Amino acid sequence: MLFIANALVFATIVTRYPELKDRFDLSELTFGLMVACGPVGSVVGSIFAGRLVARLGAVPVAVTSSVILGVLLMVAGFADGPVMLGAVLFAIGFGDATGDVGNNAHGLAIQRLMGRSIINGLHGAWSAGAIAGAMLGAMALQFAIPIGIHLPAMGVIIVVGSLCALPLVRLHTTPPTPGVRAEPHRRGRFSAILIAACALAAIGAFLEDLGSTWGGVFVAAETGATSAEAAIPFVALMGALTLGRFLSDALVNRIGAVGTLRVGSVAAFVGLVVAVAAPHTWVVAVGLGLLGLGIAPMIPLAMDAADRAPGLDAGTGLAAAATVMRLGLLASPLIVGVIAEWAGLRVAIAVCLVVPAVALVLAGLVRGADPLATAAQAEGTRPGRRDH
Repeated sequence: MLFIANALVFATIVTRYPELKDRFDLSELTFGLMVACGPVGSVVGSIFAGRLVARLGAVPVAVTSSVILGVLLMVAGFADGPVMLGAVLFAIGFGDATGDVGNNAHGLAIQRLMGRSIINGLHGAWSAGAIAGAMLGAMALQFAIPIGIHLPAMGVIIVVGSLCALPLVRLHTTPPTPGVRAEPHRRGRFSAILIAACALAAIGAFLEDLGSTWGGVFVAAETGATSAEAAIPFVALMGALTLGRFLSDALVNRIGAVGTLRVGSVAAFVGLVVAVAAPHTWVVAVGLGLLGLGIAPMIPLAMDAADRAPGLDAGTGLAAAATVMRLGLLASPLIVGVIAEWAGLRVAIAVCLVVPAVALVLAGLVRGADPLATAAQAEGTRPGRRDH
């Protein structure tokens, strides 16, 4: 419920961006600056999220952030200018980041209690929530429901849903706990795990944004797709991404996080190759669908690895991965845009083939944070058992 609520916020307001741009009579630059307040707020929120989780616990941070996001969405519905809306978007970005870290911290704690992977399915719920929010936004536009009704109504739904989730998450609370620092001679290894986890989170975000931002532009420019056909690659990417997250937990439970990351990296690489070489829109859609399946477990498993990296205060590794992930989202439009301006969009996307290749190399570095390996170690060290 909390993952879905988190996804609904931005998915709801994004559908009204074109209308807001026209309502406030904004230039492209002013509109871009207003919208950028959200990502800036999320980066700032990620920096503080780890400290909040360590001090207050994951459940209070997750639920409080979700309720505040719902209230902010109500406020956004009555914004009377770009300055006010930009401030609200900054606050939404901040709350989105703290809620994201709180949700993941609590979800990973429940995963450890259950002894099997569930984090990919939780991120699948987030993806499903984003799709649902976009569809509800499209319906609101279709029926000409005013922003002043649409956004506050969704805000009320998010607040009520978050409060309904509170007694459920309290069944297994994750209170603030002091971090256990690494022994000096082992800090290098732990740093490698954290760095690899953060890099994988950024790669997953980079590739997701690559497909969603540039997929439609690519088919329009390279295959002659119409405006309606240009939406097909995005639908294929998001559909496959959501499906892949719901399927990835079973794969993790079978072959481990490292094996799943390697399979996903290869699938993402092949998907990009198909998309780059494709002469037709539908083939590009197949390639981006394969890309979506490949990157589906990257961000969830990267956050899991970062959270498990020893030697850090509770929530610190998770917050670090969330911060770097958001930097990956910001990097994709800039890097691809610069290369495309110089050599063309097809070449720019082809250059990005190096990204899943790097993920394949990095996957092995998070072995020490593999949930199956950790579970096996815990099983082997229980009282009455002997290590072998």
